[in-house]
Amino acid sequence: MISPNAHLFLGILTEGPQHGYRIEQIINERGMRKWTDLGFSSIYYILEKLEKKGLVASKPSRGKEKKEYQISPLGLEELRKASLERLSQPKPTHSQLMTGLATCFLLDQKELLQTLSLRKKQLELDLLSMLEEEKQIPDQNPVANKLFRLGQTMLEAELSWLDQEVKDLKGGSNDGL
Repeated sequence: MISPNAHLFLGILTEGPQHGYRIEQIINERGMRKWTDLGFSSIYYILEKLEKKGLVASKPSRGKEKKEYQISPLGLEELRKASLERLSQPKPTHSQLMTGLATCFLLDQKELLQTLSLRKKQLELDLLSMLEEEKQIPDQNPVANKLFRLGQTMLEAELSWLDQEVKDLKGGSNDGL
């Protein structure tokens, strides 16, 4: 199966041919950096790998320096297969948090409270930012709406969990952690 970043690129290319720089702009405009670990320096590397696998094709555009990429029929089929698999198979979405929680017994109650409180504050800022971004994007397509709703729901669920954990830690309770 294709990687999550390749999946993201191929999905963007289904909207039409794009330059690498435009793909970067789309990622930023849509707030995709909040849920992907894709770095700017990886864009052309990933596009080259996709081209070698026959999933995208490129053609020169506006001089020799720029290439425009488009999804190939094989890329479209691989994207379709990956979409089916990713949507049907639940995978851990918070593996970093879960890994940290698995060893949180190494922290004293004060450290754990500070750490979870810091995470909570950051997630609150992320949620506010997401809601502002959503307001500023006119006429979003249905897929963008789904992504925003899922992101918002996930942030709200984690914030609810964090509220209870912080409350328990402040009250001196250590059950569950």
